[in-house]
Amino acid sequence: MPARLSIVDLSDFNSRKPEISKQLLEAATGSGFFYVTGHGISQEEVEEQFANGRRFIDLHDATKAPTKFIPELFMGWRGRQDTNAAVGNDSWEQYLVGVNDHYMDEHGLWLPELTLPGFRASALAFATKANAIAANILSCFEDALELPPGFFNEHLDLQAEDARTLFGWNFYPAPKPGSPQARQLRLLPHADTDVITLLFQRPGEPGLEILPGKDADAHAADDPSGKDTNRLNGAWTGGLPRGDWTRMDPLPRAITVNIGNMLMRLSDGLLHSTYHRVRAPLPDEEPADRNTMVLFVHGRGHAIMQGPKKVYPAQTVAEMIAANGNGYERVKQDKEWQQKAMAFSPQTSRRPVAIEAV
Repeated sequence: MPARLSIVDLSDFNSRKPEISKQLLEAATGSGFFYVTGHGISQEEVEEQFANGRRFIDLHDATKAPTKFIPELFMGWRGRQDTNAAVGNDSWEQYLVGVNDHYMDEHGLWLPELTLPGFRASALAFATKANAIAANILSCFEDALELPPGFFNEHLDLQAEDARTLFGWNFYPAPKPGSPQARQLRLLPHADTDVITLLFQRPGEPGLEILPGKDADAHAADDPSGKDTNRLNGAWTGGLPRGDWTRMDPLPRAITVNIGNMLMRLSDGLLHSTYHRVRAPLPDEEPADRNTMVLFVHGRGHAIMQGPKKVYPAQTVAEMIAANGNGYERVKQDKEWQQKAMAFSPQTSRRPVAIEAV
């Protein structure tokens, strides 16, 4: 059967909220990934922020070095030398900033205003708009899951002292034809740690593929317990999931949304985080750069990520983020894991994909 991906229209949100809540629950319990339109951020604002991010990415590595990635916070710059050390593939670069300035200022993760005039203010303003969209989506999940009103409010307060929501940019340069990067995955399979992820993709720059929740459960990699603990323990700490991958290409003016491990815990497993990866351009595609922006809604560091039925052990946001970041650091030293990762076939699924409004 062809995979089905849903588009949910968020326009006229207040008057249509019951209808939207039902549609979002259907989409989230299906593949765990879906698109939203009618979200209120213009394409001009999106492109302006892509350009803002490239101002940072295009700087010399020595200029970016003071913002080096801090695993415990999962904030900062991961250059291509870092991704190469982790998985033997230097096809990806990332800069993640804390939407609350507290951690960024404390660790010096912003570049000086003279180096990037207006960068910080522009990024935080856009992240605040994106967070408002996430708040609407999560308020719908409160209704659909019959959770107490305001259940997610604590996790959405960007000004809280220990707010851990992140916003950032990913850059995948076009691989040279015939190079190793042209035959490898640009980003290995993983599930997001957060509550919910908003991904901004650019039309004409595909590469995202997903392994829908039910498929992933049937092929939970290297996890004989059947509980898929690799997914819950972080993106870089487990094996590599097997299954039938589905393309999730960019749609004009749509935001790509997916469920993270924290929401999987809070919903006692009703909503599943979904493995996803980024492939290299296919032989019939023109090699091109891929630029994306992402909002990782993590919530407050002290918040306990456990649902009312206590299906999963209690764990705080800060503990989950640190496990993910330190897992990434560990694989830099784990040659066996690297060999296994690079042996993983990047073959993409050719299954047809049906995209439908719900």
